[in-house]
Amino acid sequence: MADFRVPINYQTPKFPSLYDPLPSHHKEAYYLYYTTDIWRFTLYWTLIFYGATHLTVAGCAVLTHCRNWSVIWLVPLLYSVVAGLEALLAGSIVGLV
Repeated sequence: MADFRVPINYQTPKFPSLYDPLPSHHKEAYYLYYTTDIWRFTLYWTLIFYGATHLTVAGCAVLTHCRNWSVIWLVPLLYSVVAGLEALLAGSIVGLV
């Protein structure tokens, strides 16, 4: 994706956002030019959203099935692993395509 239109002084923008939602701070937008930067940015946000969603569901499962503590502690661990694998796959597909 890199081409000859990349600015000479290009630096990868800082992580959480490419655009400032408060226009009083900065009026410029940041852009990603290299495929690795795009992939990394997409992967991080996908990990955050998938991890938060899966851990919320795991928390609900733990709260509703807390009588069986011998097995229920595996649910957040299993959901975290599944969220990480799903985020890696989805983030890589979206970030590279």
